[in-house]
Amino acid sequence: MLKESLMEDIKKSTDSMKIENLGTGCTAKELAKKYNVKRNTVSHYLNQLIGTELFKINTRPVCFVHRKTFEKKFFKTSKFIYNSFDELLAENRAGKTKEVEASKSLDDSLLGMIGAKGSLKKSIEQIKTSVFYPNSSLTILLHGATGVGKSYIAKQIHRFSVENEILKPNSPFITLNCAQYANNPELLSSILFGHVKGAFTGAHVTTKGLIESANEGMLFLDEVHRLNSESQEKLFIFLDQGIYKRIGENDVWHKADVRIIMATTEDLESNFLETFLRRIPIIVNIPSLEDRGYQEKLEFIYQFFINESQVLDRNIKISGNGIEALIFHKYIGNVGELQNSIKYICAALYARHKENDPLEINLSDLTEDILREIAERNESKIKKRKDIVITPNTTIQDILQEKTEEENIYDELFLQLSSSYRKLKKDKISKEKFERRTALCINKTIDTLIYNQTSEKDSMLMKYVVNSVQEAFRYAEYSYNVKFGGNSLHAIVAYFFYLSNNPVVLQDKNKISKGFIEYVRTNYSKEMQIAKRIMDMLSFKMDILPNEESLIPLALYFNRLHIKNINNRPRAIILAHGYATASSIANVANRLLEENIFEAVDMPLNKTIDDVIEWVIDYIKYNDISNGILLLVDTGSLKNVYQSLETVIKVPIAIINNVSTQLALNTGQMIKNGLNLAEIIKKSRNYNYTDYKIIYPKKNKQRAIITCCYTGMGTAEQIKSLLEESMPDGIDIKVISCDYNQLKKMGKENSIFQGYEIIGIVGTDNPAIEEVEYIALDELVSGNAEIKMTRIFTHLNEEKFDELNNNIIHNFSLRRLIENLTILDTDKVIGHIEECLRQYEILANSKISNNKKISILIHVGCLIERLIRRSPIEEYPNKEQFQECQKKHIELIQKSFSGIEQAYSVKIPIAEIGYIYDILNEL
Repeated sequence: MLKESLMEDIKKSTDSMKIENLGTGCTAKELAKKYNVKRNTVSHYLNQLIGTELFKINTRPVCFVHRKTFEKKFFKTSKFIYNSFDELLAENRAGKTKEVEASKSLDDSLLGMIGAKGSLKKSIEQIKTSVFYPNSSLTILLHGATGVGKSYIAKQIHRFSVENEILKPNSPFITLNCAQYANNPELLSSILFGHVKGAFTGAHVTTKGLIESANEGMLFLDEVHRLNSESQEKLFIFLDQGIYKRIGENDVWHKADVRIIMATTEDLESNFLETFLRRIPIIVNIPSLEDRGYQEKLEFIYQFFINESQVLDRNIKISGNGIEALIFHKYIGNVGELQNSIKYICAALYARHKENDPLEINLSDLTEDILREIAERNESKIKKRKDIVITPNTTIQDILQEKTEEENIYDELFLQLSSSYRKLKKDKISKEKFERRTALCINKTIDTLIYNQTSEKDSMLMKYVVNSVQEAFRYAEYSYNVKFGGNSLHAIVAYFFYLSNNPVVLQDKNKISKGFIEYVRTNYSKEMQIAKRIMDMLSFKMDILPNEESLIPLALYFNRLHIKNINNRPRAIILAHGYATASSIANVANRLLEENIFEAVDMPLNKTIDDVIEWVIDYIKYNDISNGILLLVDTGSLKNVYQSLETVIKVPIAIINNVSTQLALNTGQMIKNGLNLAEIIKKSRNYNYTDYKIIYPKKNKQRAIITCCYTGMGTAEQIKSLLEESMPDGIDIKVISCDYNQLKKMGKENSIFQGYEIIGIVGTDNPAIEEVEYIALDELVSGNAEIKMTRIFTHLNEEKFDELNNNIIHNFSLRRLIENLTILDTDKVIGHIEECLRQYEILANSKISNNKKISILIHVGCLIERLIRRSPIEEYPNKEQFQECQKKHIELIQKSFSGIEQAYSVKIPIAEIGYIYDILNEL
C-alpha cells in the first residue's frame, strides 16, 4: 500500500514540475515525514523502482522523478541516474539520446574495451603501433589462455582499422581455426593458399584460398600453434614477402595485401619454429581474468548482464550477494566462462518466468560450481553490495556512477574539512583549532566506517586489505621514521576498505575550495608524501583509482603522528635503472646511516625518462628543496635528467653518476654532518673511482672446443648445439661459439684462451690458431675427421670416444645438419643445390670434390634462408677487386645457381657469390 502511495505522490510532483525550475522533485525525507515512516524505508522502496518506473537525481538530498510523466511533459531521458539537474537539462539542450552518445564512444573500438586504461593499456599501445605502421601493418600474435578474449580483440582490431580508414569499410575479416585441420596439412594449405584444378584427387576446379579472399582486409588465424613445420614455412614466405603459390602451381606466384592476426594459447618457444617467430614483430600478451583485477571483473559482469537484458528484452535485478559470488569465483575458462555462466543463469530464469516481470537473480539461481565454492568458503558474501537493476537501456557508466548513502560519506567529510579551512583563512579559528577540528571530523568518519564494516571483519577482502596496509605501514615506518599504533592500523584499514568499494569522486567540486587542497599540500608536505607513497603501494593491489582528494584526509590524519621533518639539508634522491636497484641502495644506506636520507626512484627498462622526471617534479612539489637537490644516478639517460628540471626548480641541482652503495654511504654521511652541495660534490670525488683487475684461472682450466663460421655467428651457434648434443654424459668439455674474424685477428690473445684450455676448433674455415687442432665441418660430415678427433680427445677412454664418434656420425649427417640450419624443406633444399652443382660441373668442365660439395650444400642451405629473410651477407674482403678480376667465375656461379634464385624468388648478391667462389677454389 505504501509503495503505491509513494508512486502516486511522485507522479503528482513530477507533473507539477516546470522546465525553468526542475529542482523540485520528491525526496525520501519529505515522503518519510508525510507518511510517518523511516527515511531508509522510503529509500528502499523507491530505489527498487529505479530503472523501471522512476529515475533519480543524485543531488543533496536525492530527488526521485516519475519517468513516463516526465517524458510526456518534457523530453525523452536516456539514463535512470543523473548527477545533477544540470546534467538532465544538458541532455535536452544537446538533443542527443543515449544511443547517439553510445555511437560516439565507438570512435575508438580499442579504447571502448573493458580494461583499455588498465590491464590492456600496454596491449592496446602495441596493437595501435601495428595498425598505424606504414604501408601494411605489422603481424600480431595474441598470446593468452583459453577464454581471455583473443577472438574478440581481433575483431576490435579490424573495426578500429576501418574506423581510422586504414582499411575500407567493406574490407573482409576472415577467421580460420587452424585446429580443425591440424591433422591434414595439405587441406590446410589448400584452404589458406587455394589450389588449381587437378592439384589432387577431388580438385575439379581452381579454388582461391582464404589469403586471396582476405585481400585488402584481415585474416585471423586462431590456434595457430596447430600449424605444422611445413605450414609454418609456407606462411613464413607470405609474411616475409607477401607472395604465395596455390597448391599445384610451381612457377606462378600470387601477391596479396592481407593483415595477419594470429592467436595461440601455447608456449611460443616449444610450439613455433624460431625463424617463424622472428617474422612476428608484435606479440601481445592478454592477461587472464584473475590477473585483470576486481574492478575489470565487475565491469565484465555488468556488461554481460546488460547484453542478456538486451537479448531477452527484460529488466534484470541481481542481488548484491549474487554479484559478489560471481566476482570471487575463479573462472578457469576466463572471460568466456564468466560470459557463459551469466548467459546460462539468465536463460534458465527466462525459461521459468516467461511473463514480462523482471528476472530476479539471487544466490540460489547461480550455477552449481559457484554455489559449491561459496559453501566451501563458508562465506555467502565478501562485502555489502546493494542490489542492482539492469534494463536494456542501461550502460556500465550508469551503474558505476550511481552512489549509495555510504558512498556519500566522503563528500560529507570533505565539505566539513574545507569548511574548517575557510574559517581558518578568515582568521575565525587558529591553526591549532583547525587541526583539532579536522582530526575530530576524520576520527568521526573513520568510526562510522569501522562500525559499518563490523560484519566484514572476517571476510576475505578485509583480510587482504589488512595484510596490504600492514605491508605499506612497515615501509613507511622504516622510510620516514614514524610509528603507527594499533589504532592507526584499524583506522587506515577502514579507510582503504572503503576506498576499495567506493571510488572517491566528489559530487560537486565547485563547492570544494581549491585553496584548501593547496593549503594541505603546502603545510603538510611530509604527510602528503607519506600518504601518496602508501596510496601508490595500495592502489594497484586493491583496484583503487588514486587522486589528490583521497590523499587529503590521510595527510591530515598522519599530522597527528608528529612526523619528523628534517630541514636545512639538501634533499637526496637515488635514480637507477632496474626494478629495485635504487631502492636497494637507498635501503642499505638509510639503515647503516640510521636515518632516512635517501629517496629512491627505480627505472625498469619499460619505464621512460619522462616517467622519472615526472616523479622528481612530483617530489619537488611535496618537499622543501630550498637547500638544493642531490641526485645520485647510475648511467645513460639519467645523467641528463637535470636538463628537464632546469625550468621547474630554482635551486641548485648536484648530480653524481656511477652510484654505488659506498658512494651513497659517503654522501649520506656528509649530508648528516651538515655539508652543503658544493662541499659534498668536492669531497665525493675522492670516493667515486673504479678499482679493477681481471683474474684468470692459473691451473685446472676447463677444457673447451670453439666453433666458428666466417659467414657469422648463426652457423657457429648451430654447430655448437650439435656438438653439445653429441657429447656423452660425464664429459666436462664446454663448447663455445666465437666470431670467426675476431678469433683469426686476436688468436690466443682472445679472452677465451685465458679462461679455458682450448683443445680444438670446429668450423667452416680455419682461423689458423697455432698448436690448436682444427676440424673442418665438411670433414665431420664426410666422416674423415676421426684421426683429428683422437688427437683432440686424448683424455677419453675407448668406450667414451666410440660413443662420441657414433653421436657425431649421427648428428653431423648432411641431412641432419641442414635440417638444423634452416626451416626450409631439407630434401628440397638439398635437391636444388645438387642440381646447381651439376650445372657448375657441366659449365666449368671440371669435377667438384666430395668435401667441397658438402661445404657448398651447408653454406648455400644457410644462404637461401638468409635471402628469404632479407638479411644476406653484404660484406666480402676486397669486394670491388673481386668483381673486377673474377668476372668469368662470377658469371659461371650466377648461371649455375640461377635455379636457386628462381625456386625461392631471391637474388644472390656479390658478397655471397664471393664466399661460394672461395669454397669452390679452396686448395
